[in-house]
Amino acid sequence: MRTSKALSLILGGMLLLSAFALFAAPVLADGGNGNGGEGQGPWSDGGGESPDDTGPNDDMYQKGINHSLMGKMGYAYGYGQGGFVFYTVDEVNGTITDYGLITSQGEKVLIDSISVEGFVPTVIDVHGSIAKLIEGGTIAVIHDNPTGMYHLFVEEATNVTIVLSGDMVVTENKVLNESSNLTYQLVISDGTSAGVIASDDPFEVTENGRVIECDVTEHLMVRFLPQVAHRHQWMEMVLMQAVQEGRVAAEVTLVGDDQGGIYDTVSYRQEMNVQVQQVVKNKFRLMAQGENPQGALMLVHTEAGTMDMSQDRLRVRLNDQDMRYAEDPLELIYGQPEDACYTVISDGEVQQMLVYLPASTLGAISVESVDPLAALFSPAGITIIVGAMALVALAGVVAFRKR
Repeated sequence: MRTSKALSLILGGMLLLSAFALFAAPVLADGGNGNGGEGQGPWSDGGGESPDDTGPNDDMYQKGINHSLMGKMGYAYGYGQGGFVFYTVDEVNGTITDYGLITSQGEKVLIDSISVEGFVPTVIDVHGSIAKLIEGGTIAVIHDNPTGMYHLFVEEATNVTIVLSGDMVVTENKVLNESSNLTYQLVISDGTSAGVIASDDPFEVTENGRVIECDVTEHLMVRFLPQVAHRHQWMEMVLMQAVQEGRVAAEVTLVGDDQGGIYDTVSYRQEMNVQVQQVVKNKFRLMAQGENPQGALMLVHTEAGTMDMSQDRLRVRLNDQDMRYAEDPLELIYGQPEDACYTVISDGEVQQMLVYLPASTLGAISVESVDPLAALFSPAGITIIVGAMALVALAGVVAFRKR
């Protein structure tokens, strides 16, 4: 009798433990919905609202600004300003002047002027955190974020002249492998602020490093190190270098809550496009499509209120297969792993996820953070727990009657 009673109690206990184990396992991310963030052209700078979102997003934009993640561009009568960048556009000749960043110490002009020969914008389109100046196939994109990015895309050779401001000068002129994107690189600095100007075409630097000319045949990019507080400055420098060397395929910024979210994307490669398909608290889904001949590194910026990236709760999948977690971010940035993997860089409220896709690998990337207790005490979880406890009680009754 004692043996039967013991076996019954053990069986009941095992059922109860099975219930706990079942609901402590991570829940798989669903397939998402919507087609947000398709971008336009090879420099697909785009942003928008998650298909899940049903309400106004001003609070979320402000949340992104507060964490130095995301801005919101405004433009009127030739003057543009966002949470990070400011500039003036001469709408008669298209020249951009007084281009600078709003730093932790206030406004700072970094470039006196950017002139694109023969470029007089017929459309100035402001959406989310970007402003697009468009004339035919020539598009200049000003991106409001901590790096104050400027992107130019042309369909035919066009002369571009950039005049640096203040003490900003060219400190390094280098040429990468000519098969890579952004082959020609200029590092600019005034001793405090630093940035990079990059193109697939060579530069001519004059006037003691202050005036830069380039006959752009495809695209040109200007990018600065973040000028705001609470950013991983050492990591930003590493990532800046990775962007210069063509290692980063795309950057994505996400801010969300229980109802949905907003996002912002920047693509650095012509052949590959990254779309945001879903953003909601503790869950997002990306789609990488096109071509990936050399391996692709994607950088995702977010904050703790949007995504809990605690490693014991995080589930990252590529095409429904679990991805490997890498302890060292430098493995993804400088190495070329043979498998799809990811890592997380956390700075308190601000978080960055690096995702690496090996060559010829594309598809759906789903990221979800699951609270085991939330699943355990869900209606289904409580039902199973109650059922398990009932079995234990029944086993006890049976054992008592046999005794």
